Amino acid sequence: MVLDGTGWHPAAWREPGARPHDLFTAGYWADLVTEAERGLLDFVTFEDTLGLQSSHLTEPDGRTDQVRGRLDAVLVAARVAPLTRHIGLVPTVVVTHTEPFHISKAIATLDYVSTGRAGLRVQVTARQNEAAHFGRRTFPPLRVEDWDTPAGRDLITELFAEAADYVEAVRRLWDSWEDDAEIRDPGAAS
Repeated sequence: MVLDGTGWHPAAWREPGARPHDLFTAGYWADLVTEAERGLLDFVTFEDTLGLQSSHLTEPDGRTDQVRGRLDAVLVAARVAPLTRHIGLVPTVVVTHTEPFHISKAIATLDYVSTGRAGLRVQVTARQNEAAHFGRRTFPPLRVEDWDTPAGRDLITELFAEAADYVEAVRRLWDSWEDDAEIRDPGAAS
């Protein structure tokens, strides 16, 4: 089950039971996940991005009649983990601009507080506005029709190759913690 706002349909927040005023509360998400667990679902995923939701695939829009904004998926999963017992918790993580070390710590923490029920869903982005949050790289303006050009395919291939490297780095970090690795300056006094 994918958890994203009040639902996937842009007007889902208008449904009588949608609770749009509660979207940014922990209780809202806890209620959704505990209901999914009562329904015997195996896992839930939490959607996330580095920017506001948009009706355009490649850029923000100016709409005010649809839900915009969301809580951090990893933090929401960590908040609801102690309230559940069996359901898997799989937050989405955008890996294009974030560092593997930070995500590996966050997911390891989620795994701990969920007693082994954590997962990770990797997502990439080529949106200019999301890259601007970090300032480390830029992307050319993209339209959906650009994706099926040689340049578009090259960019998508590059992003997914980076994502594969990212996942491997996260896996190696997790493995190093099993080997009692420590993060500190070996020359510093103890």
